[in-house]
Formats: sequence, C-alpha cells, structure tokens
Amino acid sequence: MDSRINLLRHLIRPARGGAVAVIVVFAFLLFIAAKARFIGIPLALLVTSWFFKYAYILFDHTARGFDEPPTLDVQMMNPADEQRPLAQVLILCVIGALVYYVQAHIGTPAAIALGVICLFFLPASAAILGLESHLLKAANPLEWLGLVRGLGMLYGAVLLVIFAYALVLSLLWNFDLWPPIEYSIDMFAVLSVFSFLAGCVYERRHELNLETWVSPERTKALEDKQAQREHDNVVLEAYGLMRVNSHIKCWQMLSDWLQQRGNTPEDYAWLCERTLSWDDPRYVTRLTEDYVSRLLTLKRTGEALDVASRRLSLDAKFRPKSAMDTLTIAQLAARGGGAPKVARILLSDFGTRFVGDPRVAVAEALRSHLEPHTP
Repeated sequence: MDSRINLLRHLIRPARGGAVAVIVVFAFLLFIAAKARFIGIPLALLVTSWFFKYAYILFDHTARGFDEPPTLDVQMMNPADEQRPLAQVLILCVIGALVYYVQAHIGTPAAIALGVICLFFLPASAAILGLESHLLKAANPLEWLGLVRGLGMLYGAVLLVIFAYALVLSLLWNFDLWPPIEYSIDMFAVLSVFSFLAGCVYERRHELNLETWVSPERTKALEDKQAQREHDNVVLEAYGLMRVNSHIKCWQMLSDWLQQRGNTPEDYAWLCERTLSWDDPRYVTRLTEDYVSRLLTLKRTGEALDVASRRLSLDAKFRPKSAMDTLTIAQLAARGGGAPKVARILLSDFGTRFVGDPRVAVAEALRSHLEPHTP
C-alpha cells in the first residue's frame, strides 16, 4: 500500500511547488512564440531547451530523495550548464540513423523491430543519462539492460504511464483547447514521466546501489546519531555527579533515562557497559541487578543467566537483588544453564542474605544437591 502511495506521489509531483510555475510560465512563452510565427522560432527553441533542462533537474531531485520539485533559477537557464537534453537528442539521432540504415540494408520489418526495441529502452537511456550524465553510458545497451533489471516490474509501470499519457494527449488533441492550456498539459505529462521514472529509480535505490541525499535510511541514521549524542550527554552528566559524590542525583538521572525509554533490556545493557569503567562499581552492580530482574520479568531467562554469569566473572560478590531472582538464576544455572559453579556461588550465602524467606529451604536443598559435584 505504501509503495503505491509513493508511486502516485511521484506521478503528481509536477502539480505542486516550483514545477507549477515552470509549466505556467513556459506555456505562455510558447504561446507567444507560436503567435510570432517565424520570428518566434528562436524563443520556442530556447524555452524548449530550458524546459528539458528543468526536467532533468527534477529527475535529479526526485532520484536523490527530495520530495519538493525544484524552483527554476537563472543557473538552470545557462546554455553551457546542463547538456543532458542535448545528449539525449544525440542518442535519438544515433538510434534514428541506425534504424534508417537497417531499413535500407536489411528491410522494413527488421527496422520496425529495432525501432520498437529502442523505444522500449528509451526510458532506461534517459534514466542512465539522468543519473550518470554520461553520453556513452546512456547509449550503451548493456547499461539499459542493467537498469531495467534493477527496476524490475517498476520499469513496466514506467512504460504503462508513458503509454497512458500518449493515449490521453492524443485524445485531447482532438479538442480545440486554448494553446496555453494544451501546452501546460503536454509539459505536465513530460515532467510527470520524468518524475515517475526518477521515483521508480529512488524506490529501487538499494537494488541499483544508488547513493541518495535524502532517504528514510539516511534520516534514521541522522536521528540515531543525534539520539546517541543525547544519550552520551546524559551519561557524561551523570558521571560528573558521581565524581562529586552526588549519588542520589546521579542515580535519579540514570533511572529517569531508563524509565523514559521504557526500561528496555537493550538500554540496560548499554548503560551497564558505559558505567563499567566508573570509579564507583556500585552503579554497574545496581544496574546489572535491575537488568537481570527486567529480563526475568520479560521471560528472557537465558539472557538473564548470561548477564548474571558475566557479572560474576568480573565481580564474585555480585548477586541478583531479590530472593526470587537469585533462586531463579541459580536454578537455571544448575539445571538447564549448564553452569553449576554459578549456582553454587549464588546459593553460598542465600540463607544469610534472605533470613526468614520461605525460599531458603529450596535454596539449601539445591545447594546440597550440588555439593557432591564440587571439584
């Protein structure tokens, strides 16, 4: 569903932003050129050149991920600045000459077949020229095949859009429309095809290995980078509070950060890693206690055992904070976890830590069961 919405957005992009101004202004300029007849030919050629330059610039913006159509500026009208439309004309001339040669030396059926094949790949040639700005690549059939393969079914959608516009425009030409309106419709169709072709390229950017300037992936990466910077600042500020013995404020800051982010195990893991090198080991110990408890609450028992075991390997005095958590980890280690040594360590002082707790008897029984296996 989202893909269809994206393709529709690419199709109607010339109906807004700077593209609308280009269509309206150029339509009236072409109307003036047509009224001037022979004298207006230079103006018509100039406007046509500007229009197709803008079409390729629109292609650039769309293929690189920008949603808003570009605004026409003076630089775009520089005759020496944008040569892709001229390159495309040269490619068409080469194709036309080749078709003529085939017709003259092989026959009309072969020429028609060649012409149909070239028309099929013409959008691919325009797309390669738009992406690479390289005449030889845009004229290379192997490059055409590579782009068609990369676009997949979307290339068929491009051809369908072109056919639909050609059909609609041929029908509209039967009506006696006011010339500026007719020119506007024609230019919208051309810009829509360029936008749709570039949009299909953008949607298949991963398959085509296209480097975009704007994309959900790049936006997400920037957001993640900014978020990471903010998280680092929280830890840095908390570290400063720890250094000045403001432990209540320090712990409150870390607790608030975890709570705001939903107390996720991933955040506990990250925070434990960041506080591991702190001068005061109480922070990483307490965070690990809460981390283990959170994992057990979420029924991620294997991870809880791994976290407790790793912490015990660094700090033999570490224990889960509650009797239930301690006994659960010990049972996991003794039975399914394959870590009887961890179980024995956790149970060694269970009775003294949780005097009067009803779980003491169960813990002592498990400890007695493990004693014969002591090396």
